[in-house]
Amino acid sequence: MSDKLPLVFFKTIFDLLPEPILIIDKGNFKIKLCNIETQSLLGKSNEYLIDKELNQIFPNNDVLISNLVEMIKKSENFIIKDNLKIKKDLFFEIKCIIPDEIKDNFFIILKQVNNKNKGLEENLDHFNEIFSILSHEVNNPISSIKLASDLIKKQYKEVDNELLEIIKSEAMRITRLFNNFNLTEFQSMGKKSSENIHEVIRLCLFKIRQMPNKFKIIEEFDPSLPLIRINKDLITQAFDNLFINAYESSNFNNSSYLKIKTRFIIGESIRIPTMKDNIKKNSIKIIISDNGVGISQNLIEKIFLPFFSTKKKGSGIGLFLVKKIIDDHDGVIVIESNEGITSVEINLPF
Repeated sequence: MSDKLPLVFFKTIFDLLPEPILIIDKGNFKIKLCNIETQSLLGKSNEYLIDKELNQIFPNNDVLISNLVEMIKKSENFIIKDNLKIKKDLFFEIKCIIPDEIKDNFFIILKQVNNKNKGLEENLDHFNEIFSILSHEVNNPISSIKLASDLIKKQYKEVDNELLEIIKSEAMRITRLFNNFNLTEFQSMGKKSSENIHEVIRLCLFKIRQMPNKFKIIEEFDPSLPLIRINKDLITQAFDNLFINAYESSNFNNSSYLKIKTRFIIGESIRIPTMKDNIKKNSIKIIISDNGVGISQNLIEKIFLPFFSTKKKGSGIGLFLVKKIIDDHDGVIVIESNEGITSVEINLPF
């Protein structure tokens, strides 16, 4: 009698493991095998899942795939902490095992984690219904604004054409945002283009310069920045919100300012537990600072929550949307307020 255990024995053990596990081909990132828990979670049979690429099963997760590409070069175990949403209210942490003994394949284990934002998502479903109604109602006045700007340009010779073009382009941008925008999922995120981030920032600053109250605007731009792939409308919306917040918090005295710095960050590290070396990822850093009224420390942790506002007439949506836009660009945003200076730091990878 042979001492070797039959392959079916190991397959049975594999299927009995309590967490979803996938065996992935290192060369093409295709699924080689899934256990029963994975099939139950995804609602697909092994026959369907085998030979499917990871990005087909987990779409819109380019960062996950790019991280895995770097990780499989090493024979180590690591955990990707970013939560992977597979179904509504189901979020998973990714654990990857890359054994020395197996050269062609690696293992992915999905560990369910608590979704701290479950209540928020339920509220957002209702808010999306309201938003779709607003989207329909806003189109008529926006069309009137565009028509009026065209008529002014035709009937009057001595007008500021640049201002008229901004009025028209901003009206068109509002229409695009309302048509494509959804609070739980940005449908327009796929519509990215290569943009000069300085041009986007300067457009938003131009609008701030037209406001009645004035303060000093300081630009410290890194001229070496490359083009970055973004959704221009959404990133413009994010900067508009941040600059308006700075404007509204200003004291408008002789020392009041709004400062914008940009920097090219080479190989900023992404730390992965159990790995000796960090992943290097280039990014663009934008730092927006002002010396307005600031944000108290007991409120700083709440500013990204929907419907939370420190303004008397604020909706509490602005910074929530800013964070969602940056998150959906795989970026990071941090806001700090210390000693009279409020700073917003944004990192956008490319």
